Amino acid sequence: MLANFFGKSKPVNFIVLFALFIIYFSLSLFFKELSLNTLKELLWFIVLFAIFNFIIAKNQLTFDNSFAFLFFVILLGFFPDTINVNNIFYANLTVLLFLRKVYSLQSSKNTLHKLFDGGLWLGISFLIEPYTVIFGILFYISIYLHQHITYQTLLTPLIAFGSVVFLFFTYCFWYDKTELFEALFNWDFSYNINLYLSVNYLFPIVFIGLFVLFIIFLKSPKVLAILNTFRKNWILIITHLIISSSIILLTNNKIGSELLFIFFPTSIVLANGLEFFQKKWFTDVILIVFLICSIITNFM
Repeated sequence: MLANFFGKSKPVNFIVLFALFIIYFSLSLFFKELSLNTLKELLWFIVLFAIFNFIIAKNQLTFDNSFAFLFFVILLGFFPDTINVNNIFYANLTVLLFLRKVYSLQSSKNTLHKLFDGGLWLGISFLIEPYTVIFGILFYISIYLHQHITYQTLLTPLIAFGSVVFLFFTYCFWYDKTELFEALFNWDFSYNINLYLSVNYLFPIVFIGLFVLFIIFLKSPKVLAILNTFRKNWILIITHLIISSSIILLTNNKIGSELLFIFFPTSIVLANGLEFFQKKWFTDVILIVFLICSIITNFM
């Protein structure tokens, strides 16, 4: 039943999934104070969902279904601390706008514009969360896979990124706040994962992680054996997953919100895993298990 419903991309699916998000959002209110910002948070998440859906549909990262969006919402349910509009959220929002350009490089239309825009968005995300600069690796891998390596394709993102950083430096220098600029480069490589060892984090991380690894090992040989655009996108998605995991580990003050960085590639991997299974009853079982576990973890 669930496989049939979410197996197609329809406007009603967005409404149902947003209703599911409202349920998770309501559960998350037990863990934080209700304030006037509640409506603001809902509106910002609608923007996040819209960008997420646009990237997947525009670049055909999955088939024409709603599985990726479904898993994105379920992942939010697994980790209620991610349902929070803070600096990490804004960093993720700018990273998504950056990813629009990364995955759209499969089309040769307006390549330099995409490279420049991507560099700008990466620069803005760097100002919010410095570790996101590592996503620049993903940008250049996308250039290598989808475009030709030239001095223009190499320098254009750097010029755009450097322009944002330079403007911020100018602002800090003018108002005598250079310590803000210097703080962007004070990286503390501490891998404190105590938060993720607690029961309400450890169980979903292990559960989802094992399932993701299973799909990667199951689907990768078949995908990589065919020379097409999705093969290149699959390489980007796996690289995206690895880089996102690294950023989460590097984040100094771990409060749970940083897990939002990994939800995009994880959702796509999980969605492609469901597409791999041909028996719909098996897909239904997987979705039901994910839904039940996501709700249970809110009370652990």
